[in-house]
Amino acid sequence: MLIETLSVREAREQLSVLLDRFRHGDRAPVGVGAHRKTEAVMVPVEVFEELTAERTRAQAMAMGSIRAEGVEPTADAQAIVERWTRGEITTAQMRELGRRLHGAG
Repeated sequence: MLIETLSVREAREQLSVLLDRFRHGDRAPVGVGAHRKTEAVMVPVEVFEELTAERTRAQAMAMGSIRAEGVEPTADAQAIVERWTRGEITTAQMRELGRRLHGAG
């Protein structure tokens, strides 16, 4: 996905304009980074909430599937998945932590 990317200076100068765009319904993400290399992405709060809600649904479905097989996830496993749900770790990190937790990594 190609997104508009601003330098840090441009983002600082255009922040009020970007917020106004978001307030008026523009949902397009805007990247920010040194030398226009995207290092962070700004999105309207509604988009962030939708992404977070989707991760929460995915977590609930995965846990439900595990429990349907008669297995109760450990507290450590649940903590790893909750960190992923909050966006604190990537999907790859979550999988690696899960493998390590269960002695498969």
